[in-house]
Amino acid sequence: MSLCAVAAIKDNGRVTPRTVPLGRSPRRFTSPREVAADIVGLWLRAPALAAVYLREVLDPTLRERIMVAVSRVNACAGCTVVHERWALRVGVPVSDLEALGLGDLARLDDRSRAAIVYATALAEGRFRGIPDGELIASARRYLTAGELRAVEAVARMMALANLSANTLRHTSHAPGRDRLMASGSRASRAG
Repeated sequence: MSLCAVAAIKDNGRVTPRTVPLGRSPRRFTSPREVAADIVGLWLRAPALAAVYLREVLDPTLRERIMVAVSRVNACAGCTVVHERWALRVGVPVSDLEALGLGDLARLDDRSRAAIVYATALAEGRFRGIPDGELIASARRYLTAGELRAVEAVARMMALANLSANTLRHTSHAPGRDRLMASGSRASRAG
């Protein structure tokens, strides 16, 4: 899991997390084929993802912990901040967000820790291949088969959003973009 520091600050009486990624470059898509593979992978898990939101197969606090952890793996600062705020809104304690940020999963309950370790292992491997057997066995001690499918679906959805945002952010800062935008605006004014 990536190392990040979370500092909870008081902002007009509300606690707001601030995330600072440490030593990890944002993960991005490198080809249209990767994007397509991730979209198909998520589409195949649509029933499990729908169950997360429609039947609350996963508690909203666990869902948001997973989303924060996967966003950190992918070094998506924007998604991390948004999901930290959502996590606070659904009742995740600031101490849990700090634990996730520091990689100190021992401070989390067993079920949350199992789900987060499973989700981040999948995300680290870009959902290619089968996770380590010991990792799966550990996750099965605390999560049902349906919950494991839900954890994977949530992790895939978050990873797709993270890599998309990071890729778009990188592309929008690509060399030559400003010249292209300037020439496009001149062309539109001339027309």
